[in-house]
Amino acid sequence: MTRRRMLAMLFAALPLLACRRERTLAPPEIRYGRDTCAECGMIVSEARHAAAAASAKGETLVFDDIGCLLRYRQKHAPQWAAVWVHDYETEIWLRAEEAQYLVSPKVRSPMGWGIAAFARADAAQQRRAELGGDVMNWSELLARPLERPR
Repeated sequence: MTRRRMLAMLFAALPLLACRRERTLAPPEIRYGRDTCAECGMIVSEARHAAAAASAKGETLVFDDIGCLLRYRQKHAPQWAAVWVHDYETEIWLRAEEAQYLVSPKVRSPMGWGIAAFARADAAQQRRAELGGDVMNWSELLARPLERPR
């Protein structure tokens, strides 16, 4: 095979390779005090409790409380490509499946679900020592009955 023919084949394949690239999903820019929760309709005002989800097409929904995200998921069974939560302490975005969660009646979240996300397990345990409650991962959070803590 000649060099010219090999280059022609490579250039012919480039559009196919470009189509196969996965779209990189990123958390949305929330306009605090303006954007509303997709579940309850309240204005999203606190980054530490805000969450978001995206479809494979990149359409995003924002939530004012992690519990609202879970309630929406329970009601609609969406096919989300990515879900994000904010670290309770630093307010940085985290992939939901990488976070640790504290569920406690003493976590004062906007809609009263009492869920806080943490990037580090030790931070979640430390906050648990102060507030009580249960620490769990994403799979455990999804598996538990969705109810507001008492």
